[in-house]
Amino acid sequence: MGNPLCNDMRFEVKNLGVVKQGEFIQRPLTIFCGPNNSGKTWVMYSLYYCYKLITQLKKIEKQKNNSLQSKEEIEINLQNLNKNIQENLVDVFNTNQDLLKGARFIAKFSEEELKNRIQNRCDPFLMPAERTGLHLFYRELGTRRTALLHHASKPSIDLKELLRDVMYSRYARPIANYIDWLNQLSETQRNGPGIFHGYGEYLKKQLVRGAYKISRSTSDITFKPYQVRRDGKGTQNMGLHMTSSTVKSLFGLWFYLEYQAKEGDLLMIDEPELNLHPHNQRIIARLLAKLVNAGLNVVISTHSDYIVREFNSLIMLNDERAKNLREKHNYQEDEVLDPAKVGAYLFDDQAINDFEISPSDGIYAITFDDVIRNLNQVNDDIYYSLQEAES
Repeated sequence: MGNPLCNDMRFEVKNLGVVKQGEFIQRPLTIFCGPNNSGKTWVMYSLYYCYKLITQLKKIEKQKNNSLQSKEEIEINLQNLNKNIQENLVDVFNTNQDLLKGARFIAKFSEEELKNRIQNRCDPFLMPAERTGLHLFYRELGTRRTALLHHASKPSIDLKELLRDVMYSRYARPIANYIDWLNQLSETQRNGPGIFHGYGEYLKKQLVRGAYKISRSTSDITFKPYQVRRDGKGTQNMGLHMTSSTVKSLFGLWFYLEYQAKEGDLLMIDEPELNLHPHNQRIIARLLAKLVNAGLNVVISTHSDYIVREFNSLIMLNDERAKNLREKHNYQEDEVLDPAKVGAYLFDDQAINDFEISPSDGIYAITFDDVIRNLNQVNDDIYYSLQEAES
């Protein structure tokens, strides 16, 4: 399998959150790095909405082609796409106009590439950083129910405001969409396992070490660990609220891979390292590489040096001379990353800058190197100063 995305999917960002100016090229694996509050999630949400619009354009195009009653042409072009993005950014982030004054998220690829995206499948799926809590409380957080409860608590009800809030969520659109997606688990499950089922199994065996189950009647999520209990007996299903933070955090990714993901789709994860031990951060990096090589397009934002360094190993192992090293360190061929498939970007100082990627070294993620170097220097200084004081 191969990725339908081309290497010229370029986007420009202006005055979006703290980002004044920047560009990035989306590749089969795209990595956003940088300090907290540097604009990574803002850009990811905007990219998600862009692909949501393209998916809608694809449906409009399909309806037009299937229409026998009208020959009216629907104009689908890059200008209209970008205009729609700018006009709806306020709704995407569910905030006030002043906060997004002058904000721009601009698709800068060709008209031909837009047509290619419309014709070929590339449905976006975004896992927000808030997912752990959403997996537990998605029913209570249903957008319409929340709106109704909010208004019911008021001494008087404004009918116009009530109708508006019932129709629109109080969350940013990617989060609201994720909540809606969770509330449709039972229905989605009826379709049965999809083509990425094997990667869902990999996640269960290597990361959570147990099996999820969704009740068809109640939609309750339960989990059964693989290990035996202290008394030597087998474990029982437990509610998701009783499980570890890792099990809670990874539920959505497992379900998406098991029942929904298809070749060419776009998986977006805000902080894939959430709640994961460093060992599991390395494993999830290898899983993401497997997904990229299987034809899924992946965009992540991360603060994890472990994930980036694991990607570096997978890039270096792409060298044919490293075949013996793959076997020595138990890497599989489908985990190796072609550096041409990877784009990595630093969000810092109100800008977006690309990291250099070398086949022999991987990603030059200086944002982590500087912190690690400083930590080592401070640690060494404290240690040796105390040793000298004792002598």
